[in-house]
Amino acid sequence: MAEVWRFFAHEDDFADIDEAGACERLGRVLSFPTVSSMDTEAVDWQPFDDLRAYMQQTWPRVFAAGEVELIDHSLLVTLGGSDPALKPVMLMGHMDVVPVVPDTEADWTHAPFSGHVDDTYIWGRGAIDMKDQVAGILEAVEYALAHGWQHERTLLLAFGQDEETTQYGAGAIGRALKGRGIELEYLIDEGDYRIVPAAEYSAGEGWLMHADLAEKGYADIVLKTKSAGGHSSNPYGGTSLEVLSRAITAICDIEWPTRVTDPLAAQLVELGLYTADEIAANGDAIVRDCLASKKLYPLVTTTCAPTQIEGGSTGANVMPQDMWANINFRMLEGTSVADVVACCREAVAEADLAGRVEVELGLGSSEPSPSPRIGGPGLEAVRFTAARYFRDPKGTEENGSFEPVAIVPSTVIGATDAANYQRICPECIRFSAFVVDDDECDRGVHGTNERITRRAYLQGIRFLIALLHTL
Repeated sequence: MAEVWRFFAHEDDFADIDEAGACERLGRVLSFPTVSSMDTEAVDWQPFDDLRAYMQQTWPRVFAAGEVELIDHSLLVTLGGSDPALKPVMLMGHMDVVPVVPDTEADWTHAPFSGHVDDTYIWGRGAIDMKDQVAGILEAVEYALAHGWQHERTLLLAFGQDEETTQYGAGAIGRALKGRGIELEYLIDEGDYRIVPAAEYSAGEGWLMHADLAEKGYADIVLKTKSAGGHSSNPYGGTSLEVLSRAITAICDIEWPTRVTDPLAAQLVELGLYTADEIAANGDAIVRDCLASKKLYPLVTTTCAPTQIEGGSTGANVMPQDMWANINFRMLEGTSVADVVACCREAVAEADLAGRVEVELGLGSSEPSPSPRIGGPGLEAVRFTAARYFRDPKGTEENGSFEPVAIVPSTVIGATDAANYQRICPECIRFSAFVVDDDECDRGVHGTNERITRRAYLQGIRFLIALLHTL
């Protein structure tokens, strides 16, 4: 999908935005190597400290107007509204990024932490995922405050330290807010960065953006087995590799429950594929159709993906000894972390491997979202605002009107910091107004030459400024 800005409308709004300065400031944010790790003791926290100091220096109105808290290494800014009886709204982002794959630095057009800005792009690790949203939020709030912005609702800005790994930071903020008895009206976290054709869902010729209202659960199951090894000419009882493979196969053969969740039902109705009555009457048939679709199959069932195996032999005629494997699960609503552990242990036992394979839960698990609020004030605010800034590229009418890109509710199959706020927020929206085309997304997110166009970054800022005026 070339030239993502063909979807943009009203790029002349807020004409006095410091466009060049905003792009340079994002470049500077990208220059801080805030790399998180599952091993928190291995994290270099100095770049995080430096980034926070830069943020407070660069967007002074935001930090002067708000109450600023450092919770663990994450940042919470509270900007009080004029009506304390109204529930707050939260805008979110994460300050951490994934590491650059070793020995690929030379493949980058510009160094991954250079924050290079040219006439078209802003380059660097985090340009899409997702320092653009962190900096964009601060740009929008700073601009709004400078222009006399008044808001009834309290606004919270939450910037996590480790979304890419453990999510301890967002978890700490969520626990702190819950302990204070704070309940949110809605929140907006990172979402799909793309505008996608409705044809991908066999839903006509239009275009859509996802507003994910729910999130699948996450669990890693670690399998371990031991063997004395020895010469491969006498593999009596099976090798550890064989035993581990049998356990993996047994777990992958588990049949998990399937169903049409409320967010998927809303998505299917929004796309015009089914009516609500048809979904209620034909759920099993719709599930079968979804299971045959690469796009929709993860939305109707728990998925299981073997991802790692370690400990194989170094010789062709040598049997391996200790081995382990990891299987990643993304659970549909209704299947818990405990369900996954129990079913995996049962599958291993039924394969007569209970005494030979250990089944353990890995780090960083999370439960699937509870059934979310559909069509709440947050989704309506996103739709209202997006309708001004994202248009179907079929063309503009003579009177200046255009067909907006559809905002479609769904479920995110990955993991986000928003999951840490589900206990205090009925409407956790994962939506990104900082859009890139498919090629940029596939290549850049966690890959080489991550970058965002200047026009896309500035359009995301315009969206956020307008969204602030709905509070």
